[in-house]
Amino acid sequence: STTLSVKQSDYVKAAQSRADSTAYIVLREIAPNVMAPVIVEGTIRISFAIMLGATLSYLGLGAQPPASDWGLLVSEARPYLLRSPWLVIWPGLGIAMVSIGFNLLGDGLRDVLNPRSRH
Repeated sequence: STTLSVKQSDYVKAAQSRADSTAYIVLREIAPNVMAPVIVEGTIRISFAIMLGATLSYLGLGAQPPASDWGLLVSEARPYLLRSPWLVIWPGLGIAMVSIGFNLLGDGLRDVLNPRSRH
């Protein structure tokens, strides 16, 4: 939807009236204005994929031993939760930190790449 709204903007219409090539319009006018939402969406999807993979492994539907996966580590440590809670805490923190990191990366890249927020 962002691409369609950018395509209808005045600066794209001005480039079309100058008879600029389609490649020029896409690369110079449209792409810089739609990259920020695409990058943010991509980082959110990466974070979601990490959480989904860990959840599936925890439920036994993802990685199987001897493969190593954060969800599998949490699942195998579950019987020892009361005696050794760190066996669950560290993989859980890993999942959380990587997911938060990708979300923060997306937010930072959005702030840097968004042409509307530049002064």
